[in-house]
Amino acid sequence: MTKLALVFSLDPARYFTDTAKITYVASYLSGSAADWFEPHLNRATGQIGFTMYEAFVRSLKNAYNDPDACTTAERKLHNLKQGDKDCSAYHAEFSTYATTLNYNDMTKTSFLPNGANQGLKTALSYQASSPDTFDEFVQLCIKLDNKAKLLRSQSSCPAHQNAPTHTPAPRPAPSSASGTAAGPIDLSQAARTPGKRGPISPELRRYRHENQLCMYCGGSGHWALVCPVSTKPKKLNVAVRNRRFLYIR
Repeated sequence: MTKLALVFSLDPARYFTDTAKITYVASYLSGSAADWFEPHLNRATGQIGFTMYEAFVRSLKNAYNDPDACTTAERKLHNLKQGDKDCSAYHAEFSTYATTLNYNDMTKTSFLPNGANQGLKTALSYQASSPDTFDEFVQLCIKLDNKAKLLRSQSSCPAHQNAPTHTPAPRPAPSSASGTAAGPIDLSQAARTPGKRGPISPELRRYRHENQLCMYCGGSGHWALVCPVSTKPKKLNVAVRNRRFLYIR
């Protein structure tokens, strides 16, 4: 009916008579509405049973309108909840029912927050006073709802995304010196450190050779080929195996 009123007001010359209006509306009826209108049309003459447009509209509403629209609107308004919807969408649905109930601005201002989500209710509770008109109150609610949504989106971000990044300090290179003060390096102690071993320096090699130490771990009493620390498989030839007892202390 609202769309029809707009069409008729835009072209009043074409829809000047009630018959023109009824004919235009009836041409768009379909389904059960077309079945309802059929008995009011004389197929032989094309004459319509309604002479007044108001009577046609009243009969159509009696057939399809809610006979207790106010009670239905009041029930829907009571059950209306904003949830995750934007305040603008919530207000549009609220206004549909409030208009049917003919609520004034004061009543609508009082009822609108009832179905609002908790974020909007909390924001409204900090307002010292409400605007004078309902339209201004709606604009305030939309702004507060947008701010509440922004705050929730920021608080839901993981903490590590907002935390400043720190470059870890480089770890100092391991020292083979013993104690807390600087002193001469103990080559034999450094050499016995467990783990993967790389090539040793010429100084360390000479030190182990002169002191008859294992070239692999730096320990005494054995050679690298029979080093108990080494994870490599031991392959001893006969000559070394026969002389092994010479180096065991």
